[in-house]
Amino acid sequence: YNARLYVHHMILHHSALYLFARGVPGLLGFAAIVIYTRLLTPEAYGQYMLVVTSAVFLNAVLYQWLSASLLRFLPQYDQNIHLFLGAILSGFILVSLLVGTGAILYVLLWSNHEWDGYILLGILLLWAQAWFSVNLELVRSRLLPVRYGLISILKAIVSLVLGVLLVLWGLNAYGALTGLLLGFLAGGLLSSWGVWSSVNIWNYDRDITRRLLYYGLPLTLSFTLTVIISSTDRYMLAWMLGESAIGLYAASQGLAQQTVGVLMTMVNLAAYPIIIRTLGKSGPDAARTELRKNAVLLLGIGLPITTLFIILPQNISEIFLGSKFQDAGANLLPWIAFVTLLSAMRGYYFDLAFYLGERTRIHVMVMSGAAFINILLNYWLIPLYGFMGAVYASVVVHGLALITSMLLGPYSFKLPSIFNDSFRVLCATLVMAGVLFFRPIDDGLLSLVLTTFIAVTTYLISILLFNPLGVRYITIQAIRHHKRVL
Repeated sequence: YNARLYVHHMILHHSALYLFARGVPGLLGFAAIVIYTRLLTPEAYGQYMLVVTSAVFLNAVLYQWLSASLLRFLPQYDQNIHLFLGAILSGFILVSLLVGTGAILYVLLWSNHEWDGYILLGILLLWAQAWFSVNLELVRSRLLPVRYGLISILKAIVSLVLGVLLVLWGLNAYGALTGLLLGFLAGGLLSSWGVWSSVNIWNYDRDITRRLLYYGLPLTLSFTLTVIISSTDRYMLAWMLGESAIGLYAASQGLAQQTVGVLMTMVNLAAYPIIIRTLGKSGPDAARTELRKNAVLLLGIGLPITTLFIILPQNISEIFLGSKFQDAGANLLPWIAFVTLLSAMRGYYFDLAFYLGERTRIHVMVMSGAAFINILLNYWLIPLYGFMGAVYASVVVHGLALITSMLLGPYSFKLPSIFNDSFRVLCATLVMAGVLFFRPIDDGLLSLVLTTFIAVTTYLISILLFNPLGVRYITIQAIRHHKRVL
């Protein structure tokens, strides 16, 4: 029991740190959606999201390998830190020069003048985001979670406050993008302060550079496929239906991802290091025990929140989205929340089999198939159903990716069975859903808060009754232990 209680305490402690480091910026990101959907038109919000999506995509393709390599190898080069950072900085500068050259050629040869300003802002945003990401991974690799959180929160606050002020000043999408750019610059400046001043980009080790390229560049394919799956719908909506459609779609997508996605991400961030440590010290069987806990915690948090979005989409949309976004939100939110749940369960549980078994090529095959099907379905369904076609395509693609990962994962690493505990979580969620279904729900924030409180209370009581992971016994023992300490 003491060992089990210690592990649960450890996960909760780590989760609290990541709640600070990721949850607070996530909450500010949620606030940005609430505010911008009231200040911007769907077209302006669509332009804003199109530039942001492009910057995220290019960052994954061009720069993510630097962040991944830094996180992977920095502890090994602690005695040669300046040579290692010199290789990282040289790679960053080289890629940035190539990006700048490509942007200039694009503007001169192909661009229309309407988007020249957005392209310039997008390139600056890409550079700032990439620099911020590299330095944030440097902080993370040095095991400084509080500093990690402070930097992330600073970036989120500056982005939101300055972005809102610039939008109110009349700059619309340009204002929101400029605020985000200044947020990345502020966070990048704080995280890099005093780190790179003694690094000489001309004094780097070729062997280190070669090792970074050998490790990092193959990961680019995996990063690219992941971003293609998550962003294809936005590009195709903009292409087929215009910026207003992507604005309506992206607002609802962001709302679901900043709740369901962020909370499930926090569980993964807390549990995954424990799984890796357990695998290395105690072997696969012990790691499977932690994997089972991770899966049930993911489902135990993600499923009830998704259910709230399914039952209360109209209420959530009316409270948190601007009037021009509400009708679309009421239709989109249940589907997008479900897609987020599928994606998180695959990425944070079933895909771990490929990483723990060190057979990532199979994972690349799974994601390649999903990306190809995603493009085809969006091309087919968007002209028929508009932005609902994009979300239908996402449900099919993420469902197929989840099933494929479930079927192929055991060939890399056998995951534990979670059927029994998952069924118990499902039963508790159904009880909560039943209470919500039969309770009359009024409009307004107070009604939504009260309804959510009743739902959470019902769910927690049901969880104790159905007892997944033996949570009832652990809770009772923890209470007794706490009383003895007092």
